[in-house]
Amino acid sequence: MYILGQELRNHYNDFIPKYYWPVDVNFSSSSVARCLTSAELVGAGLFPPQDVQIWNPDLLWQPIPIHYLPRNVDNLLTMKSNCTEYDNQFRQVHNSSKVLQYNQAYENLYEYLTIHTGMTVDNIETVESLHNTLEIYQMNNLSLPYWINDTLMAQMKIIAAQNLAIYSETNYMKRMKGGYFIKTVLDLMKSSLNSKKVPSINMYAAHDLTLVHVMRALDLIDTLKPELGATLIFELYDDEQIKVYYWENWKGKIEEQLLPHCRTICRVEQFQEGYQEFIPENWYEECQVKI
Repeated sequence: MYILGQELRNHYNDFIPKYYWPVDVNFSSSSVARCLTSAELVGAGLFPPQDVQIWNPDLLWQPIPIHYLPRNVDNLLTMKSNCTEYDNQFRQVHNSSKVLQYNQAYENLYEYLTIHTGMTVDNIETVESLHNTLEIYQMNNLSLPYWINDTLMAQMKIIAAQNLAIYSETNYMKRMKGGYFIKTVLDLMKSSLNSKKVPSINMYAAHDLTLVHVMRALDLIDTLKPELGATLIFELYDDEQIKVYYWENWKGKIEEQLLPHCRTICRVEQFQEGYQEFIPENWYEECQVKI
């Protein structure tokens, strides 16, 4: 994550200020410890202290505040804030014929994994969790168990992506999850264009599921299992044009995404019109939550 911060600095060096100032940059995170840690590392790579900000010449680091909300009220990043209607629809999806077909198709795999892990594997959610653990082994150059090979890891990655996708299966679910994040970004852009004082750079540290929610609400993907450190970037230009980029990992290329619900040159107004179906007007009312 530290290298990701450095690579972001290299890529956007002409735009990102040389010095860190809170009025220019805002870091927000899920309340989960690993996300907070990631945000700190990205911030350290992005904003090493310069000149008068160097307080210890032997430690080119400076503290950067990370903002977060408690998990149970965070509908932006952790996306665990109570949403009654969403929960109703998720239960329906979880019990749907689509998920049943997944489970039937993977019965042999479930049996194989149950035998070799010693735990009960009988759904795609458990396969995703297991894949996450094994993926961390790989990233840290640890040997995988003898009963796992590249073919099996690839199959489990597909299943993990399918599991992430069912959390935004319906248009309503997309609206209540990824749509709220899109609304937040859009509101910041409109405030900036209206000369209101908002940070020019807003950084968010969240989860693979958060990223999938947003990309599915933008209709950029069907299924995806993001790598650790995968990054989605929204750019706003002086002519009100919006561009969106996806960065699978800091070793790869930053790739521009064609927005299917907007014109080739997508400006703020067209973006809002094109994605209106997926942008909640009042999240709490639409969730049937009393506040």
